[in-house]
Amino acid sequence: MMSDKQKYTPVALATTPGATDEQTIATPVAVGIDDSNRILEVASPANLPENYAFEVDVEGQCLMVKVPAGGAREGQKISVPFPSGWTAVRRVSTPVGHWKDGLCECFRHGVFHPLLCNAYYCPLIATGQIMHRLKLTWLGNEGSIAQTTATFRTILWITISYYIGRFVIGLLVGANAVYRVVEVAKIMASSPTSGNQFGGNPPPKNTVGGLLVWGRILFILSFVAFTIYLIAKTRKHIRSKYGIPEQSCHGCEDFCCALWCHWCTVAQMGRHTADYETYAALCCSENGQPPHVPSVEIVGHPRHFHPSNGTGGIV
Repeated sequence: MMSDKQKYTPVALATTPGATDEQTIATPVAVGIDDSNRILEVASPANLPENYAFEVDVEGQCLMVKVPAGGAREGQKISVPFPSGWTAVRRVSTPVGHWKDGLCECFRHGVFHPLLCNAYYCPLIATGQIMHRLKLTWLGNEGSIAQTTATFRTILWITISYYIGRFVIGLLVGANAVYRVVEVAKIMASSPTSGNQFGGNPPPKNTVGGLLVWGRILFILSFVAFTIYLIAKTRKHIRSKYGIPEQSCHGCEDFCCALWCHWCTVAQMGRHTADYETYAALCCSENGQPPHVPSVEIVGHPRHFHPSNGTGGIV
Protein backbone atom coordinates (compact mmCIF):
# COMPACT_ATOMS: atom_id res chain seq x y z
CA MET A 1 0.00 0.00 0.00
CA MET A 2 1.42 3.34 -1.01
CA SER A 3 1.59 6.08 1.59
CA ASP A 4 0.25 9.59 1.16
CA LYS A 5 3.80 10.90 0.81
CA GLN A 6 4.63 8.76 -2.20
CA LYS A 7 4.26 10.06 -5.69
CA TYR A 8 3.78 7.84 -8.70
CA THR A 9 4.52 8.81 -12.25
CA PRO A 10 3.95 5.86 -14.57
CA VAL A 11 7.03 5.31 -16.73
CA ALA A 12 7.16 3.25 -19.88
CA LEU A 13 10.17 1.63 -21.48
CA ALA A 14 10.08 0.50 -25.08
CA THR A 15 11.88 -2.82 -25.51
CA THR A 16 12.42 -5.29 -28.27
CA PRO A 17 10.87 -8.77 -27.96
CA GLY A 18 13.13 -11.10 -25.99
CA ALA A 19 14.78 -8.33 -23.98
CA THR A 20 16.39 -9.28 -20.65
CA ASP A 21 15.15 -8.45 -17.15
CA GLU A 22 17.86 -5.82 -16.82
CA GLN A 23 15.44 -3.45 -18.52
CA THR A 24 13.05 -3.50 -15.55
CA ILE A 25 11.65 -0.03 -14.95
CA ALA A 26 13.04 1.69 -11.88
CA THR A 27 13.46 5.36 -12.80
CA PRO A 28 12.12 7.60 -15.57
CA VAL A 29 13.90 6.72 -18.80
CA ALA A 30 13.87 8.62 -22.06
CA VAL A 31 14.17 6.21 -24.98
CA GLY A 32 13.71 6.29 -28.73
CA ILE A 33 10.45 4.97 -30.08
CA ASP A 34 10.23 2.58 -32.99
CA ASP A 35 6.79 1.04 -33.08
CA SER A 36 7.62 -1.33 -35.95
CA ASN A 37 8.86 -4.20 -33.76
CA ARG A 38 8.64 -3.04 -30.16
CA ILE A 39 6.43 -3.65 -27.18
CA LEU A 40 5.61 -1.39 -24.29
CA GLU A 41 6.69 -2.51 -20.83
CA VAL A 42 5.04 -0.78 -17.88
CA ALA A 43 5.19 -1.20 -14.09
CA SER A 44 1.66 -1.42 -12.69
CA PRO A 45 1.08 1.52 -10.28
CA ALA A 46 -1.39 -0.45 -8.13
CA ASN A 47 -3.51 -3.59 -8.05
CA LEU A 48 -5.47 -3.12 -11.26
CA PRO A 49 -8.25 -5.16 -12.90
CA GLU A 50 -8.20 -6.15 -16.52
CA ASN A 51 -9.17 -3.48 -19.04
CA TYR A 52 -8.35 -0.70 -16.56
CA ALA A 53 -6.86 2.21 -18.53
CA PHE A 54 -4.19 4.49 -17.06
CA GLU A 55 -1.68 7.06 -18.26
CA VAL A 56 1.94 6.19 -18.97
CA ASP A 57 4.76 8.67 -19.50
CA VAL A 58 6.66 7.94 -22.71
CA GLU A 59 9.44 10.45 -23.31
CA GLY A 60 7.52 13.08 -21.40
CA GLN A 61 4.32 12.43 -23.32
CA CYS A 62 1.12 10.63 -22.42
CA LEU A 63 0.04 7.24 -23.72
CA MET A 64 -3.00 5.29 -22.54
CA VAL A 65 -2.29 1.69 -21.54
CA LYS A 66 -4.99 -0.90 -20.85
CA VAL A 67 -4.33 -3.71 -18.38
CA PRO A 68 -4.46 -7.12 -20.14
CA ALA A 69 -6.69 -10.06 -19.20
CA GLY A 70 -6.22 -11.31 -15.66
CA GLY A 71 -5.34 -7.89 -14.22
CA ALA A 72 -2.02 -6.90 -12.65
CA ARG A 73 -0.59 -6.59 -9.16
CA GLU A 74 1.22 -3.49 -7.90
CA GLY A 75 4.76 -3.36 -9.34
CA GLN A 76 4.10 -6.15 -11.83
CA LYS A 77 5.47 -5.58 -15.32
CA ILE A 78 2.84 -5.31 -18.03
CA SER A 79 3.87 -5.95 -21.62
CA VAL A 80 1.47 -4.62 -24.21
CA PRO A 81 1.89 -4.14 -27.97
CA PHE A 82 3.19 -0.71 -28.80
CA PRO A 83 0.40 1.03 -30.72
CA SER A 84 1.24 1.92 -34.27
CA GLY A 85 0.66 5.50 -35.34
CA TRP A 86 -0.18 6.66 -31.83
CA THR A 87 -0.52 10.35 -31.20
CA ALA A 88 1.28 11.57 -28.12
CA VAL A 89 -0.46 14.19 -26.02
CA ARG A 90 1.65 15.90 -23.38
CA ARG A 91 -0.21 15.91 -20.08
CA VAL A 92 0.34 16.57 -16.41
CA SER A 93 1.21 13.46 -14.41
CA THR A 94 -1.27 12.64 -11.66
CA PRO A 95 -0.81 9.93 -9.00
CA VAL A 96 -2.95 6.81 -9.05
CA GLY A 97 -4.18 5.19 -5.86
CA HIS A 98 -3.46 8.06 -3.45
CA TRP A 99 -3.67 11.82 -3.12
CA LYS A 100 -0.73 13.85 -4.35
CA ASP A 101 -0.39 15.43 -0.90
CA GLY A 102 -2.25 15.76 2.39
CA LEU A 103 -5.46 17.60 3.18
CA CYS A 104 -3.69 20.08 5.46
CA GLU A 105 -0.85 20.98 3.09
CA CYS A 106 -2.72 24.10 1.99
CA PHE A 107 0.33 26.39 2.17
CA ARG A 108 2.53 24.12 0.08
CA HIS A 109 2.79 26.70 -2.70
CA GLY A 110 2.70 29.80 -0.53
CA VAL A 111 0.24 31.83 1.49
CA PHE A 112 -0.89 33.95 -1.47
CA HIS A 113 -1.10 31.20 -4.07
CA PRO A 114 -4.09 31.87 -6.40
CA LEU A 115 -5.59 28.43 -5.74
CA LEU A 116 -5.45 28.95 -1.99
CA CYS A 117 -6.97 32.43 -2.24
CA ASN A 118 -9.83 31.18 -4.42
CA ALA A 119 -10.40 28.15 -2.18
CA TYR A 120 -10.61 30.34 0.93
CA TYR A 121 -12.51 33.38 -0.34
CA CYS A 122 -14.51 31.86 -3.23
CA PRO A 123 -14.60 28.07 -2.78
CA LEU A 124 -17.33 27.62 -5.37
CA ILE A 125 -15.26 29.48 -7.98
CA ALA A 126 -12.22 27.27 -7.26
CA THR A 127 -14.43 24.18 -7.42
CA GLY A 128 -15.78 25.34 -10.77
CA GLN A 129 -12.22 25.62 -12.11
CA ILE A 130 -11.45 22.07 -10.96
CA MET A 131 -14.70 20.79 -12.47
CA HIS A 132 -13.77 22.46 -15.74
CA ARG A 133 -10.44 20.59 -15.74
CA LEU A 134 -12.21 17.30 -15.13
CA LYS A 135 -14.81 17.89 -17.84
CA LEU A 136 -17.75 17.85 -15.44
CA THR A 137 -21.05 19.65 -15.86
CA TRP A 138 -22.08 22.45 -13.50
CA LEU A 139 -23.96 19.86 -11.44
CA GLY A 140 -20.86 17.70 -11.03
CA ASN A 141 -21.81 15.01 -13.54
CA GLU A 142 -19.80 13.69 -16.45
CA GLY A 143 -20.90 14.99 -19.82
CA SER A 144 -20.00 15.62 -23.41
CA ILE A 145 -17.70 18.42 -24.52
CA ALA A 146 -20.72 20.54 -25.41
CA GLN A 147 -22.21 20.01 -21.94
CA THR A 148 -19.01 20.77 -20.02
CA THR A 149 -17.62 23.70 -22.01
CA ALA A 150 -19.60 26.27 -20.03
CA THR A 151 -19.14 24.67 -16.59
CA PHE A 152 -16.95 27.39 -15.11
CA ARG A 153 -18.98 30.22 -16.64
CA THR A 154 -22.18 28.76 -15.19
CA ILE A 155 -20.61 28.44 -11.74
CA LEU A 156 -19.29 31.99 -12.04
CA TRP A 157 -22.74 33.40 -12.85
CA ILE A 158 -24.31 31.43 -9.99
CA THR A 159 -21.75 32.96 -7.62
CA ILE A 160 -22.25 36.49 -8.96
CA SER A 161 -26.05 36.09 -8.80
CA TYR A 162 -25.78 34.91 -5.21
CA TYR A 163 -23.79 37.92 -4.04
CA ILE A 164 -26.04 40.33 -5.93
CA GLY A 165 -29.15 38.67 -4.49
CA ARG A 166 -27.69 38.67 -1.01
CA PHE A 167 -26.89 42.38 -1.31
CA VAL A 168 -30.37 43.25 -2.59
CA ILE A 169 -32.12 41.26 0.13
CA GLY A 170 -29.86 42.92 2.70
CA LEU A 171 -30.90 46.33 1.41
CA LEU A 172 -34.57 45.36 1.65
CA VAL A 173 -34.10 44.10 5.22
CA GLY A 174 -32.36 47.35 6.13
CA ALA A 175 -35.00 49.50 4.45
CA ASN A 176 -37.76 47.59 6.23
CA ALA A 177 -36.01 48.06 9.57
CA VAL A 178 -35.78 51.81 9.00
CA TYR A 179 -39.45 51.94 7.99
CA ARG A 180 -40.34 49.97 11.12
CA VAL A 181 -38.47 52.39 13.38
CA VAL A 182 -40.15 55.41 11.73
CA GLU A 183 -43.63 53.90 12.09
CA VAL A 184 -43.10 53.00 15.76
CA ALA A 185 -41.75 56.50 16.42
CA LYS A 186 -44.86 58.04 14.86
CA ILE A 187 -47.13 55.91 17.02
CA MET A 188 -45.21 56.77 20.16
CA ALA A 189 -45.26 60.49 19.31
CA SER A 190 -49.00 60.54 18.67
CA SER A 191 -49.97 58.52 21.77
CA PRO A 192 -51.65 60.68 24.50
CA THR A 193 -50.58 58.35 27.28
CA SER A 194 -47.09 58.07 28.64
CA GLY A 195 -47.47 54.67 30.25
CA ASN A 196 -48.58 52.82 27.11
CA GLN A 197 -47.37 54.32 23.89
CA PHE A 198 -49.55 51.94 21.80
CA GLY A 199 -52.84 52.83 23.43
CA GLY A 200 -53.20 49.49 25.20
CA ASN A 201 -52.61 47.48 22.01
CA PRO A 202 -49.52 45.37 21.22
CA PRO A 203 -46.99 46.80 18.79
CA PRO A 204 -47.87 46.23 15.12
CA LYS A 205 -46.38 43.06 13.68
CA ASN A 206 -43.63 43.37 11.13
CA THR A 207 -44.66 40.51 8.82
CA VAL A 208 -42.73 41.78 5.82
CA GLY A 209 -39.56 42.20 7.84
CA GLY A 210 -39.84 38.68 9.21
CA LEU A 211 -40.31 37.23 5.74
CA LEU A 212 -37.31 39.15 4.45
CA VAL A 213 -35.07 37.96 7.29
CA TRP A 214 -36.07 34.32 6.90
CA GLY A 215 -35.83 34.59 3.12
CA ARG A 216 -32.29 35.92 3.45
CA ILE A 217 -31.34 33.07 5.78
CA LEU A 218 -32.79 30.42 3.44
CA PHE A 219 -31.09 32.07 0.46
CA ILE A 220 -27.68 31.91 2.16
CA LEU A 221 -28.20 28.33 3.38
CA SER A 222 -29.21 27.21 -0.12
CA PHE A 223 -26.01 28.58 -1.60
CA VAL A 224 -23.89 26.99 1.15
CA ALA A 225 -25.63 23.64 0.64
CA PHE A 226 -25.06 23.82 -3.13
CA THR A 227 -21.38 24.59 -2.57
CA ILE A 228 -20.94 21.66 -0.17
CA TYR A 229 -22.76 19.37 -2.60
CA LEU A 230 -20.51 20.28 -5.52
CA ILE A 231 -17.30 19.98 -3.46
CA ALA A 232 -18.30 16.55 -2.16
CA LYS A 233 -19.37 15.30 -5.59
CA THR A 234 -16.20 16.57 -7.28
CA ARG A 235 -14.03 14.97 -4.61
CA LYS A 236 -15.84 11.67 -5.03
CA HIS A 237 -15.30 11.87 -8.80
CA ILE A 238 -11.56 12.45 -8.33
CA ARG A 239 -11.25 9.52 -5.93
CA SER A 240 -13.15 7.26 -8.29
CA LYS A 241 -11.17 8.41 -11.31
CA TYR A 242 -7.76 7.91 -9.72
CA GLY A 243 -8.61 4.95 -7.48
CA ILE A 244 -8.14 6.78 -4.18
CA PRO A 245 -9.69 4.91 -1.23
CA GLU A 246 -11.34 6.57 1.75
CA GLN A 247 -9.10 6.83 4.81
CA SER A 248 -11.64 7.85 7.45
CA CYS A 249 -15.39 8.37 7.84
CA HIS A 250 -15.98 5.48 5.47
CA GLY A 251 -19.03 6.03 3.33
CA CYS A 252 -19.24 9.77 3.97
CA GLU A 253 -15.64 11.04 3.82
CA ASP A 254 -16.30 13.30 0.85
CA PHE A 255 -19.28 14.94 2.54
CA CYS A 256 -17.45 15.36 5.86
CA CYS A 257 -14.45 16.98 4.17
CA ALA A 258 -16.70 19.30 2.18
CA LEU A 259 -18.74 20.23 5.26
CA TRP A 260 -16.08 20.68 7.94
CA CYS A 261 -13.02 21.74 5.94
CA HIS A 262 -14.25 22.81 2.55
CA TRP A 263 -11.45 25.22 1.65
CA CYS A 264 -8.74 22.67 2.54
CA THR A 265 -10.62 20.08 0.48
CA VAL A 266 -10.89 22.38 -2.53
CA ALA A 267 -7.20 23.27 -2.30
CA GLN A 268 -6.23 19.59 -2.16
CA MET A 269 -8.36 18.77 -5.20
CA GLY A 270 -6.80 21.67 -7.08
CA ARG A 271 -3.26 20.53 -6.28
CA HIS A 272 -4.07 16.96 -7.28
CA THR A 273 -5.38 17.93 -10.70
CA ALA A 274 -2.61 20.38 -11.62
CA ASP A 275 1.18 20.62 -11.63
CA TYR A 276 1.86 23.83 -9.73
CA GLU A 277 5.55 22.95 -9.36
CA THR A 278 5.88 23.46 -13.11
CA TYR A 279 3.03 25.72 -14.16
CA ALA A 280 1.63 28.92 -12.73
CA ALA A 281 -1.83 29.32 -11.24
CA LEU A 282 -4.36 32.01 -12.08
CA CYS A 283 -7.28 33.33 -10.06
CA CYS A 284 -9.32 34.39 -13.06
CA SER A 285 -9.31 31.65 -15.69
CA GLU A 286 -11.69 28.83 -16.49
CA ASN A 287 -9.40 26.10 -15.16
CA GLY A 288 -7.24 28.15 -12.80
CA GLN A 289 -4.20 27.93 -15.08
CA PRO A 290 -2.85 29.59 -18.23
CA PRO A 291 -4.27 28.36 -21.56
CA HIS A 292 -1.05 26.59 -22.62
CA VAL A 293 -0.94 24.25 -19.61
CA PRO A 294 -1.56 20.59 -20.58
CA SER A 295 -4.64 18.80 -19.35
CA VAL A 296 -4.73 16.07 -16.73
CA GLU A 297 -7.84 14.52 -18.23
CA ILE A 298 -7.40 11.02 -19.62
CA VAL A 299 -9.26 9.47 -22.50
CA GLY A 300 -12.27 7.60 -21.12
CA HIS A 301 -13.50 7.42 -17.57
CA PRO A 302 -12.37 4.21 -15.85
CA ARG A 303 -14.73 3.04 -13.11
CA HIS A 304 -13.03 -0.09 -11.84
CA PHE A 305 -12.17 1.23 -8.39
CA HIS A 306 -14.82 1.36 -5.71
CA PRO A 307 -14.26 4.72 -3.96
CA SER A 308 -15.91 3.67 -0.71
CA ASN A 309 -13.75 0.60 -0.21
CA GLY A 310 -11.24 1.37 2.55
CA THR A 311 -8.61 -0.82 0.92
CA GLY A 312 -9.02 0.66 -2.51
CA GLY A 313 -10.74 -2.54 -3.58
CA ILE A 314 -11.68 -3.27 -7.13
CA VAL A 315 -15.20 -4.03 -8.16
